[in-house]
Amino acid sequence: MNNQGAFDPYNINMNHLALFHNLFGTKFRSFEESGRPDIMTTKIYAKHALSIPYLMHQMLATSALQLSTTTTRCRTFYRGHATGLQNRAISLFNEANPVLEVTPANCVHMFLFSSGVGVHQLCETLRYQRDGLESFIDRFTHCLSVYRGMLAVIDQCWHLLLESELGPRLKLTQVLMDSADARGSECDALWDVITASSSDTRTPLHSREAYRKSIFHLQRVFNAQRAASGTRIGVPAVLAWPVLASSEYVDLLRQKRAEALVILAHYAVLLHRGRDLWLFGDSGRFLIETICRSLDSRWQEWLKFPQAVLRDDEDSDSSLKG
Repeated sequence: MNNQGAFDPYNINMNHLALFHNLFGTKFRSFEESGRPDIMTTKIYAKHALSIPYLMHQMLATSALQLSTTTTRCRTFYRGHATGLQNRAISLFNEANPVLEVTPANCVHMFLFSSGVGVHQLCETLRYQRDGLESFIDRFTHCLSVYRGMLAVIDQCWHLLLESELGPRLKLTQVLMDSADARGSECDALWDVITASSSDTRTPLHSREAYRKSIFHLQRVFNAQRAASGTRIGVPAVLAWPVLASSEYVDLLRQKRAEALVILAHYAVLLHRGRDLWLFGDSGRFLIETICRSLDSRWQEWLKFPQAVLRDDEDSDSSLKG
């Protein structure tokens, strides 16, 4: 007897199979270091996703997001799938309610899902929110709040994660962030901005402290990227800065304070350096150019470094074409 409309366990969804297959392609995994299989989180994620439905849905959502960045004809289709699959992933996560207790058995699942959702929303914003600076900042700060909130859940089990299969990746990122031999000066102008604001009564002490903390961690990310020597292993550090930046800084950015925007323009340099990765695309250039246009002449002095990075790349591209 054939019951039409009943669930058919043999009915394969070819779109989902295609999305899963895409996860192991070189384009999707372009942000991973090919010579370091011990730190490839995609492989680890896929292994756990096979038994955890909310992980699988989030992984397929990210695959759809990546495909949306590589095709014009099917962009709307894949973006729709990315959003729908992530919404389903979050719904399944809430139904599973795993946050009641973080244990050695579920801490890896918690971290993979939290970071997966956060990075997905962050990258979706970087790639597609281009209506203007105000709408971008509104969406960006919202994503940061979600990202930070989800990762806060697993803070209590960080020591467990370091001893898990994710340990090599997490420890390597820590080593890069704390590298003493790769200290740079990319954020020197930002320190000058905060020093100059000390005499401005419109910038209260707690705001200056929020800026200082965010600049300190931003320079650490620049140092980590330098220590990585051009390899992909520095990418997690770039994605970590929005979490390391203080919640006070996120609030100031939401208010579109000039100092916060200047800091964001410097962060955009890191995004621009990773423009060949689907995660970032041309988001760095978009942010630098948009922020520079939005701030008046008083702030242009502090934006020389991001502007110089764009000019140097343009000159380099012109010489190659010539």
